[in-house]
Amino acid sequence: MRRLAGILAGVLFLSACGNSEPVETNYVSVPLSCVDTKVLAAFPEKVPNPKYLPADWEPAEGTDLFEAYKVGGIACSYGIGEAEVGATVIWAPDDGSLFNELSKGWKDAGLQEIDLADIDEEKAFVLTEGTEGKGEYHVWKVNVLQGGYWIQVGATFFGSIDEAIPLVKAAYESLLSPEESATQSVLGCYFTDA
Repeated sequence: MRRLAGILAGVLFLSACGNSEPVETNYVSVPLSCVDTKVLAAFPEKVPNPKYLPADWEPAEGTDLFEAYKVGGIACSYGIGEAEVGATVIWAPDDGSLFNELSKGWKDAGLQEIDLADIDEEKAFVLTEGTEGKGEYHVWKVNVLQGGYWIQVGATFFGSIDEAIPLVKAAYESLLSPEESATQSVLGCYFTDA
């Protein structure tokens, strides 16, 4: 009897695998790889020959990176490692609830809500230091909620918000369309020893 039950379970499982039609969705995905983004091409000329900088992230609980990882996000660093010039981008799916929760801490940390030029964001926050047009001024971090995704771009070289816009746009354009996501997905049924 146990053998018959095992055979029936196997037959039912395999018959379910016979349908190899992809499931249609309207979702996009965060990039699946740091090397396959449009971010490097958007770096300004003042950062010559930027590269993807692999990192073994071990985020502390409560950090933005930890929260992004919890919801299936990815983080990638790019730039000139030996010169410590670069940018780190975080992508995370977000219906707005995570962004809204994190923005409370961002406000406490000095980030200001902003409307970014040429970007159709739902919300954005920026961390700056100094006064634009008066001495030394840095834009350290931009957090954007757009199209169901939270994108954070932090950099060491932004001298203005306008300088951050190309990287923010490239980060958003690096999200995978449903077609791109489907071609990179694994379809089918597989047995494992696990």
